[in-house]
Amino acid sequence: MKRASLTFQMFISILLVALGTALTVGLFARFALSSAFDSYLSSIPTPGSGGRPHMGRVMLGAAEQSFIASVDKSVYIAALIAVAVATIVAVLLAAYLSRPLKRLETAADELSQGELTHRVTVQGPLEVARLGDAFNRMADSLEEAEGLRRRLVADVAHELRNPLAAARAQAEGMAEGVIVADQARLDSVVDDLVHLSVLVEDLQELAIAEAGHLSYLMGPMDLAAIARGELVRTAAAVPQNVDVEPLSDSLSAPILGDERRLSQVMRNLLSNAVRHTTNGSIRVTITTSPSEVRVSVADTGEGIPAEELPHIFERFFRADAARASDTGGAGLGLAISRSIIRDHGGDMFAQSEVGVGTTVGFFLPL
Repeated sequence: MKRASLTFQMFISILLVALGTALTVGLFARFALSSAFDSYLSSIPTPGSGGRPHMGRVMLGAAEQSFIASVDKSVYIAALIAVAVATIVAVLLAAYLSRPLKRLETAADELSQGELTHRVTVQGPLEVARLGDAFNRMADSLEEAEGLRRRLVADVAHELRNPLAAARAQAEGMAEGVIVADQARLDSVVDDLVHLSVLVEDLQELAIAEAGHLSYLMGPMDLAAIARGELVRTAAAVPQNVDVEPLSDSLSAPILGDERRLSQVMRNLLSNAVRHTTNGSIRVTITTSPSEVRVSVADTGEGIPAEELPHIFERFFRADAARASDTGGAGLGLAISRSIIRDHGGDMFAQSEVGVGTTVGFFLPL
């Protein structure tokens, strides 16, 4: 079904309103004048009647009929003038409204063809201007999403390239007899394949988490008990010059959650603290309020620059890419952890000072 343009619809609407107004006012004036003339002539005494007025309808004279005819003519002229004025106003108003809408249409076409940098100038009435603002915000989001997509592809390729290249080089060397296929070489290939397997599993889990499809087995649990267990595990893996402060046995933080998933979050936060702390201490703090429980993992590592801190929960982001790649970090743990915490109704936070240390944690509703 073919739709009429905005210009045509506005032209017809304004034309009908103007024409209807002119005819209504003209006909009402015509009726009022005719009634007034009848009343006036009826009040004039009839000659030879002793001063009594006419009792019936009085025929209008030539002068009155000429006046009424001029009124009718004025009504027709007013209607024609209204049509002309309505035409001009409709065209100007439709152009005023349709111009920014046409720009939006052009911008939408450009956006659909991949020109994500295209924006519109916000003009026109309030509603049209709001539409322009909404379009620009949408274009900003699409451009940002496209940038993240490209970065994700590049990061995945980078993360897969190194272990694949190492495993391939060793396998080809052993196949050609250049490298002796001893146990050390085979273990090295296995390590590269394990790294690849873990990375693929993390990518799959991140995709499921961001889609909101992670499965949870919710139930009552003690978050403090989980933290104590993960601290014991961490204390066995830290260097000798790093102290892992134990958590009080009397501390309790009862919540409703998935014990396995929240253990995964605690393990990730503690492993990050160990990875970035070569000297000093790692401490877990749990505080409760009437509405929520707050868990923070603080270390005395090198810290994160202020400009990089807002990005640490993004996938593949690493504050120190060279150091993280040496220690095996792919930059997916915090992104997965944030999805888990948000699925539990909470959120994550981070604070850091270069040279002093970093605190990363989360809060959950009680």
